[in-house]
Amino acid sequence: MMDIENIKNELKEHVLDSVKDEAKAATMSWLKDKILPAAKEIAETYTAALKESAASETGWNKFRDTVFLPTLVDGAFWLFDKVLEKMVAVPAVKESA
Repeated sequence: MMDIENIKNELKEHVLDSVKDEAKAATMSWLKDKILPAAKEIAETYTAALKESAASETGWNKFRDTVFLPTLVDGAFWLFDKVLEKMVAVPAVKESA
């Protein structure tokens, strides 16, 4: 029977497997292809709800809900998407020995 200490030691021994180029590339592709679209869908629902709630707001709160927060969310996703595109597209560079 494995206890938590054995499991922890087993994971520590195999952590190098997860930092191999193939694993890192697969993680980046997974983030770009699966996680980002799902997060964008949630963000779109959030920004739509913000804009809807802005109808009852005034002044800076209206600006916050109609412009600031939606732009912040959209900008963050745009940046995250561009960074992931670059990381997925760039092949791993091996150092010469």
